[in-house]
Amino acid sequence: MKQSDHGAYVRKVQEGAQSFAHDLLGEIERLQVLVATLEAEIRAETRAYSSRYAEIELQNSNLANLYVASYRLHGTLDRQEVIDTIKEIIANLVGSEEAGLFELDPGKQCLELVASFGISPEACSSVPLGSGLIGRAAQTGEIYVADPGRPPAGAGLEGRLTACIPLSLDGRVTGAIAIFRLLPQKAGIEDLDRELFGLLATHAATALYCTTLHQRLAVEGAGR
Repeated sequence: MKQSDHGAYVRKVQEGAQSFAHDLLGEIERLQVLVATLEAEIRAETRAYSSRYAEIELQNSNLANLYVASYRLHGTLDRQEVIDTIKEIIANLVGSEEAGLFELDPGKQCLELVASFGISPEACSSVPLGSGLIGRAAQTGEIYVADPGRPPAGAGLEGRLTACIPLSLDGRVTGAIAIFRLLPQKAGIEDLDRELFGLLATHAATALYCTTLHQRLAVEGAGR
């Protein structure tokens, strides 16, 4: 092979090697991008899985809390125990230490305060049906939840009202639960709270009615 031909051959081999190296480098870069993309997708899927798992765990916990609350309401015929259970549900599950429990006096057409905590009983000892936020909620039978983005809709103590849950039995309002300020660590009313409100609306009314009926039968039995 002539020297000139040898030089041309070497250059051709070098050019081929450089081209191969360039193509190989491009392929490596492409694979690096692909690996980075796949890693990002895996991390995203892992986060989504973790988030979904946490969501399911929370749902299970919420269902357990609802079950326990319902069971405790119907687990006794002692009136004070039922009232104490309602207080505990409001404090521990809803997150408020200011509440009042009312029962409807059909004759007077007003709500009479039968238990409270964290508020002055004198401020709402009796609420006429249809009067104020509490009275209107009881009159309509619709749960009231304050809009956190708006100024307080009520006056006086009702200016602190977060929610009012009418208690109903067979479609008839028998009382109401008024929940005032939430605890500082509670940002606002959540979906679980609304489920609890629905539970309290019927189960608390039924439990209180059963205790009243039990007391009446006990008195009648003692008088025989």
